[in-house]
Amino acid sequence: MMIAADVFQLPEDFITGVATKYGVTKTELDALVLALHDHSGAEIAAKLDISQPAVRKRLGESYRKLGIEGKGNKKINGLRQKLYEQYQLTYQHPVFSSEDWGEAVDVAGFRGRKEPLLELEQWIEGNGSNRCRLVAVLGMGGIGKTVLAAMVAKKVQKEFDYLIWRSLRNAPSLGDILTQLLRFLANENENDLADTDNNKIVRLIDVLRKKRCLVILDNVESVLRSGEGKNQEWAGEYQPGYENYGYLFKKVAEASHESCLLLTSREKPKEVAALEGKNLPVKVLQLSSLNLAEAREILLDKGCYCTDEQLDELVRRYSGNPLALKIVATTVYELFSNNISEFLAQIHQESAVYGDIRTLLKQQFQRLSDLEKKVMYSLGANREYVSFREIKDDWLTTESPIKIMEALESLLRRSLIEKASPTLIEKASSTQGEKEAESSKFGLESVVMEYITAKFIENSVEEFSQKKKLDFINTYPLMKARSLDYIRQIQERLILEPVKQKLLNIFGTELELHLRRMLGNLQKEPLPKKGYAAGNLINLLRQLQLDKFPDESPIDLSGRDFSGLTIWQAYFKEVKLRETIFANSDLTGSVFTETMSSVVSVRFSPDGKYFATGLMNGEIRLWQTTDNKQLRIYKGHTAWVWAFAFSPDSRMLASGSADSTIKLWDVHTGECLKTLSKNANKVYSVAFSPDGRILASAGQDHTIKLWDIATGNCQQTLPGHDDWVWSVTFSPVTDDKPLLLASSSADQHIKLWDVATGKCLKTLKGHTKEVHSVSFSPDGQTLASSGEDSTVRLWDVKTGQCGQIFEGHSKKVYSVRFSPDGETLASCGEDRSVKLWDIQRGECTNTLWGHSSQVWAIAFSPDGRTLISCSDDQTARLWDVITGNSLNILRGYTRDVYSVAFSPDSQILASGRDDYTIGLWNLNTGECHPLRGHQGRIRSVAFHPDGQILASGSADNTIKLWDISDTNHSRCIRTLTGHTNWVWTVVFSPDKHTLASSSEDRTIRLWDKDTGDCLQKLKGHSHWVWTVAFSPDGRTLASGSADSEIKIWDVASGECLQTLTDPLGMIWSVAFSLDGALLASASEDQTVKLWNLKTGECVHTLTGHDKQVYSVAFSPNGQILASGSEDTTVKLWDISKGSCIDTLKHGHTAAIRSVAFSPDGRLLASGSEDEKIQLWDMQNCSRLKTLKSPRLYENMDITDITGITDAEKASLKMLGAVEES
Repeated sequence: MMIAADVFQLPEDFITGVATKYGVTKTELDALVLALHDHSGAEIAAKLDISQPAVRKRLGESYRKLGIEGKGNKKINGLRQKLYEQYQLTYQHPVFSSEDWGEAVDVAGFRGRKEPLLELEQWIEGNGSNRCRLVAVLGMGGIGKTVLAAMVAKKVQKEFDYLIWRSLRNAPSLGDILTQLLRFLANENENDLADTDNNKIVRLIDVLRKKRCLVILDNVESVLRSGEGKNQEWAGEYQPGYENYGYLFKKVAEASHESCLLLTSREKPKEVAALEGKNLPVKVLQLSSLNLAEAREILLDKGCYCTDEQLDELVRRYSGNPLALKIVATTVYELFSNNISEFLAQIHQESAVYGDIRTLLKQQFQRLSDLEKKVMYSLGANREYVSFREIKDDWLTTESPIKIMEALESLLRRSLIEKASPTLIEKASSTQGEKEAESSKFGLESVVMEYITAKFIENSVEEFSQKKKLDFINTYPLMKARSLDYIRQIQERLILEPVKQKLLNIFGTELELHLRRMLGNLQKEPLPKKGYAAGNLINLLRQLQLDKFPDESPIDLSGRDFSGLTIWQAYFKEVKLRETIFANSDLTGSVFTETMSSVVSVRFSPDGKYFATGLMNGEIRLWQTTDNKQLRIYKGHTAWVWAFAFSPDSRMLASGSADSTIKLWDVHTGECLKTLSKNANKVYSVAFSPDGRILASAGQDHTIKLWDIATGNCQQTLPGHDDWVWSVTFSPVTDDKPLLLASSSADQHIKLWDVATGKCLKTLKGHTKEVHSVSFSPDGQTLASSGEDSTVRLWDVKTGQCGQIFEGHSKKVYSVRFSPDGETLASCGEDRSVKLWDIQRGECTNTLWGHSSQVWAIAFSPDGRTLISCSDDQTARLWDVITGNSLNILRGYTRDVYSVAFSPDSQILASGRDDYTIGLWNLNTGECHPLRGHQGRIRSVAFHPDGQILASGSADNTIKLWDISDTNHSRCIRTLTGHTNWVWTVVFSPDKHTLASSSEDRTIRLWDKDTGDCLQKLKGHSHWVWTVAFSPDGRTLASGSADSEIKIWDVASGECLQTLTDPLGMIWSVAFSLDGALLASASEDQTVKLWNLKTGECVHTLTGHDKQVYSVAFSPNGQILASGSEDTTVKLWDISKGSCIDTLKHGHTAAIRSVAFSPDGRLLASGSEDEKIQLWDMQNCSRLKTLKSPRLYENMDITDITGITDAEKASLKMLGAVEES
């Protein structure tokens, strides 16, 4: 098809966007646009005031860049065709970024309702005063409101820029709904989403004015009080806590905009009643019963034939309710051999009120088989549409998949379950039947969901409250611990909590004792024991505890005896279980708190069966994708696992660490196969070649190394970068192109290498700061990059040109990844967000918020449906790529000690921990008082010289000042903001007025302690500033950095007076001697150095530590220097001789991050990543006391437990669990 110039009316901004993507310049584009509109060469030359040869040159360059071949008019026509097709693809078809159908139902079988459908279309689409801002579809349960709303939305969607559907049937809070709407419609950032509901409504109205949006809220009655029976006065009123929905409806109805909010509800919200009117922009459609013709269609679809008289009676008896008629049709077919006369004769003889849908459901439910009931209860518990496979795996059953499929088909015929729209990606199945079943998801219509939920609660309460055999609650879990997080929370709210409340009405304060007695009775039952009874009882006990403990405190089930029980699907995350007995228990499906330090790297295996997490403490964890079960822990590294990669066959794992080694692991056994250690510096990235034979690594030594996997030998070293190399990745395999390797560096450049020759083919320049990540598209034609300049860039691999720049992140972007289909790009960074980008349109389609600290890395699952992200907040999150929902959170629990400091009177020790808290330890009693308020790990603590104020620096980029005059009632009195990255050190000046801080943002700040004002910002380091220290007279300040430099600053002027260089490693800590003449530094090169500040010379290099040294401190008398190291020891040095006096061993089992002398000189404190603080007696250099808070599972007995993996058991032991041998 040829596109003529007179019909070629594409938007100019679209043409500009396409041309820019292919590198067409502004002057070339000016000529090209005129040519597209059929101007001759002479006309173009005249309009642009250039010669005709110049026109030909510009057009020729444009055609070349756009890939257009041919001669004469063939070129311009070919370009028109290409642009037109691209425009059709981009703008004429529904795209992921503008529609979110949520839980909208399939409308394939829609029948009738022509007049209501037309009326709704006119109200929603109408022009000017006829256009409605709010439309409500009302009617009884089962009358067809949801399917009608879905049908009209399908018909009018082309009139809107955005469409979003949300169901309220699980009664989400208004805040949750507003957050979802603003994320989708406006891509709001986390700070805005943390605002009040009223402010979010204001911003939503603003979005509705700027864009034409159709917002559908289904099942609004779920947030309204029931208006039935004795509660008629409540009709239209809201449930407690949901009143702000009314404010939303009122504001949307009253504000001027061209968007529309479509509601479905069984009852009319009072605001809608007040604002509706014939000539007003609020309309209500009261959906009535089906007419005879429409009812006949439904019956005929079910194969039920009847006379007009019989049809009239059915419609009258069942109020024309579509759901009721479907159920009746099935009943007539199955029980009365399709003889409707016999059916009508039967109901004439019975007294039941057959027009009541609940009665009809009860009768229908009684006729179901046990398996059909089980499927119904399973769907009711899941609270959302689920696939056949999910139903099959939902409960432990011996039923065959064929039987379950037959039950599903039967329930579909009975109209008791319904199908949602087909999923986007059909999973592979063993049989064609399973494949067809997998392509749809099944759920319950709202009326049926209510009935099943009520029956679930009723049956549970009956068994919990009566002395009878536990059958129902042994068969079904009230809550599934391994459900997706948001589903588990709904199950808690809508099933577990109502059961608890009804039992409280029966037993009152005796309920806990009653439940414990029931557990005791279960313990007396003979083996083998199977079922959910004990898990349900324990989850109820946990639910009872929620009322006793504030949000920040773990629920406490310590000291309980749960031995000898079958505890399936119990949720023990963040529950204290100290001294609790689980001996001989089966814990299948139960979930416990994990012991993860911060997760810094994530990957899915190519076969999709596993994903892995690399941790800051040097561990790698392997998880099962289907249920997030931890399978294995790989131990061997001694520092951060910055990167790892699965081999293409998923059998091997390669990991690179800050301990300067690369390890190859057998995925299935956990065995370390090889250690590659030619790297002299930290390893930041590893990648397998597509054939799995070569491993590329990159790191701090500015080079890339290529390793032979079979031999473990380094084949090549690729020099060329001028700074740390953050990322390497291989191109996909293509038949006609050489295998490429891309690398990105702190030198702001990206390089493309020919793997066969080791030659650098191109250097891509464009980023203005460090480039942290690179990723090839699946077809190998595009390279994505991300960096510290807050941008994501797309590069043409062939030309090396930057085609697109994605801007949206507000801080550093650490990682970027293509989806398997190449259509979506994911990025994450320091601003705590994960962003999804549409490659074709160059737009951010979704921002995923949830992490509370910077997000290090992301990875797509092989099917593209799931994304995993990891953060410094000690979590890894799994996300649904289509909906943006958070599916599961893997949350760690560690309390590594990063900083210790004594109070001036030596009576209190402060510690900064990994769990975002500060510990104030009374050294006389050993008691610890926690200070909470930071949103990141505490890197540094420092006492003010008067002992009344404590300063803390955190990975949340802030500094807090605390009034600790009364340690039992300490409070935060000021938060200092200004740093844009982690704060590593805080220290008060000797004159008591100034606080100094150092940060990963490469700056040092001086603050006024009393006002909180930033007095000076000292710049000069080229990398992260780990440490600062005041001289004894307070006139100078020393700083140490990852750039291997120590700088001495004049405090008054902010001028850098001196730079001391340690070429062998980063500087972790500095400390002035008592007289200010010497400066001690702790270094990555495993040494401590003493510097003469007059000459700038290093007068002593103190060697003896086996690993990097993190902390140094002078004794109060100035004669001894203490150093703490990653090698788990503290060394004491004689300053005058430069020799080691003593080595303090056998106190720590992990890296020592901080050492501090007490002001009286009697004690030395050391804080470690083993979560302990050791107090050392300086008179005899012996260990005096260990300070450590009890762990979450301290002395929990797990002897002979079953149902969990060895890796999970190891995690429990790390948290304090014990096992008798």
